[in-house]
Amino acid sequence: MPEEIPTTLTAIDAEWLTRTLRSSGTIGRETTITDTNQTLLGVGEGFMGEIARVALRHDGADSIDSLIAKIPTTVEENRGAGQLLGIYEREVRAYADLLPAIDVPSPRAHVALLSPDATGAADATRLAKANRLPIWLLRIMMCREIKSGIVPPALLLLEDIADAECGDQVAGCSPDRAAAVMRVAARFHASTWGGRVPASCDWLTGGDIAPRIFHAVYLDHRKEFGNLVQDWMSPHSHRLLRRVKRTGLQRIRDMHETVPSCVVHGDLRLDNMFFDSESDVRAVIDWQIPGFGPAVADLGYFLTGSLDPATPESVVDDLLGVYHDELVSNGVTDYSFAQLSTDYIEGLLLILHRAVATFGALELGEERGLELTRVWIDRFDARLARVPA
Repeated sequence: MPEEIPTTLTAIDAEWLTRTLRSSGTIGRETTITDTNQTLLGVGEGFMGEIARVALRHDGADSIDSLIAKIPTTVEENRGAGQLLGIYEREVRAYADLLPAIDVPSPRAHVALLSPDATGAADATRLAKANRLPIWLLRIMMCREIKSGIVPPALLLLEDIADAECGDQVAGCSPDRAAAVMRVAARFHASTWGGRVPASCDWLTGGDIAPRIFHAVYLDHRKEFGNLVQDWMSPHSHRLLRRVKRTGLQRIRDMHETVPSCVVHGDLRLDNMFFDSESDVRAVIDWQIPGFGPAVADLGYFLTGSLDPATPESVVDDLLGVYHDELVSNGVTDYSFAQLSTDYIEGLLLILHRAVATFGALELGEERGLELTRVWIDRFDARLARVPA
C-alpha cells in the first residue's frame, strides 16, 4: 500500500487513488484514475469524521465509478475525543478484520489504511492500566489528550451504495422499519455471542475494561449536558440523571458481569443504516466504536433514538420480542425474553450515562447536528418514563 495516508479529503486525488486502488486490487494495472469530483456528505452531523462521495473518471476496463472516502474530523476537540476512544483505529480494523467474518450487511472496504504510528488506543492492556488511576487524575489526563489534537492518519475507501436509501435520524422510523433493524441486530449479535468472535479481532475491548475512564468522562461533562437538556427533559429524567451520577460506575460493572456479551456496534442508529425498502436493511455503517458488551446497549440506543415519543411501550416490547425470536432462531438459547426485558430497562440508565459523556463532550455544530440532538433527547425522555426513579 502507499506509504502516505492523506489527512485531508482534497489530498485524495486521481494520482493517489490510482496507486492505492491498484495496490488493493480494486482496479487492475491497466486502469488509471484520470479525474475525481468530491461531494461532502453529512455536513453538520458527522461529529467524528469527514466523509465525501468521490466520483471517478478512469481509463481501463474496471467499472468503479464512485466510492466513499472517510478520514478523521478536522474539528480539533472532536478529533481529540475520537483519538481518546480509539475510534479511528477501531473502524479501520473493523472493516479489515471483523466485518468480513460476521453476519451483518455492510459496505465493502476497497481500502482500509492505518498509520503505523497509531497509539493502540483500543489496546486492552493500556486501558486496564489507566483504569487503575484515581478518577481525578484520569479527568486531568483525558482533558490533556483531547486538547492535544494529535491523531495518527487513518483512512477508509468504501463501496458506494448510493442506490440505497439512507436512514434519517431526525425523521425517525416506523415500527416496521424498527423491526427490520431488530432482526439484523439479532443476527449480528448471535454471530458473536458467547465468544464466537474471529481470533484476528483481539483488538476489541468492552466497557468493562475501563469503567472508571467512562465515569470520569461522564463527570467531566455532566454540567454541560445538564445545561443542554435543562428544559428538554422531564423532572423524572432529571431524577434519573442524578441517580446515574451516584451509581453509574457500579452499573457499568454490574451489567458487564451479569449479562452475556457479544460484539455490539456502539452507534446503532438510523443515520448509520441504508435500506432497500421499509423492511430491508441494505447496510450498517460507521463502525467506529464496536466492542464487547450487552446486546441491550445497541437495542436501547436504537429504540430510544428512532421511535416517536408517542409510541406506546407495548410497541417497544413487541420489538424486543422480534429481536428475541430472531436471536433464538440463530442459535442463542441461553437468554430468556424475561431477562432481555429486565436488561433493557437497566440498559437505559447506562445509555443515559453514556449520553452525558457524548453530548456534553462534542461540538454539536449548528443546523442538523443540533436538531438531531434535540430530537434524540425528546425521544429518549419518553422511553425513560418506564424506568423506576
